[in-house]
Amino acid sequence: MKKILVSAEMFGYGPITTLLNVMPEFSTYEDLEFDFIGNGVALEQAKMSGFFKNFYVCNTYDIDDLEKFKKIFPTYDAMISSENPVGIIFGMEHGIKKVYYIDNLVWMWDIIDSRLNNVSKFFISETIPCRENFARIGKNIKNPIFVGPIRELNENTTSLTEKKVIINIGGAGSYLLDKNLIIEFYNCLINTILKTTDFVNSFDKIIICGGSNVISNLNIKCKSSKIILRTLSNKEYLKELETASHCILASGLGNYIETLSKDKNILYLPSINYSQFLQFKYYKKLDLGFKLMNWDVFDFFEDVPELLDEEAGVNLVVNNIKKFLINPPKEKIKKEITDYLNVDQSDYYEKRKSIFNKYNKNAGKVIANIIYEDLMKEDDDYENTK
Repeated sequence: MKKILVSAEMFGYGPITTLLNVMPEFSTYEDLEFDFIGNGVALEQAKMSGFFKNFYVCNTYDIDDLEKFKKIFPTYDAMISSENPVGIIFGMEHGIKKVYYIDNLVWMWDIIDSRLNNVSKFFISETIPCRENFARIGKNIKNPIFVGPIRELNENTTSLTEKKVIINIGGAGSYLLDKNLIIEFYNCLINTILKTTDFVNSFDKIIICGGSNVISNLNIKCKSSKIILRTLSNKEYLKELETASHCILASGLGNYIETLSKDKNILYLPSINYSQFLQFKYYKKLDLGFKLMNWDVFDFFEDVPELLDEEAGVNLVVNNIKKFLINPPKEKIKKEITDYLNVDQSDYYEKRKSIFNKYNKNAGKVIANIIYEDLMKEDDDYENTK
């Protein structure tokens, strides 16, 4: 039995959802056992998934916290990490010989930590084209493997839709973000949306979902039995998404790729981190008919350049959030929402699907098979030396 330690960064749903779309592909292998180390939305979703035997509550971006668990690392045969470089580097330095790294954001990084150059396999997810940037920043990585989006990629499974809107604000967490600031921002934004004329009356059901920390701290002033606040697993979210007519989403590669093939009217909410901000630029370039309510629709907009280090980029995005909260532009938000409700995006559905159909859709299986074969090869090599 091979014991594998797994981690995912907790700066939103992206890293952990990526990982949880690989884990089912290991189910055919009975000689693997998985434990999880992490915190925040990553730990929350890992526990909901049912894929892991044991859990270690640890801030895997903090060396001091990782030090508390250093004795467990040598007990594992391998480690898999989704965008948690500090955690997997710690694992490499504390006795784990086989380490596998998954990254969705190679297209936006300004650098890649040189200590990741020698991971066993470096899996690069290409939702947004990234080979040009990888050639610039990843030339010393010894084992890069490009794969498609690591998500459940399905066409519409039903033509039936309800008068239902999903407002998905994502995991809304990061060590770079002030938690209280983000909660204040979403409280203002969501309550303003719900106060927009005819918004509540336009739907039979309004599902507001996201990480438990932000959801539990939403103070919804509109009292209606139509409004449901929940933290959903990815499977539960996709099930609700299938029959929704409208989606109001935090920008994110997962939200983008999971809705691209669906016949839905989509609005993206203002970004709260650097990758989200840059994704808006990509969506705008594609011209897919999304309603894009990013910071550039407001008078106080402060631009955020590409290829910054992550902390600098996040700080510039946060400056927009702070300006928003000084004098919340509620009338502008209501206008954006009204425009969204009154526009039919169906003319763009086929264009979206044409892009969706270009993606490879078996990335999770590819990653799981490569990891398993690599682990078994180690055993074969050992047997051949006896």
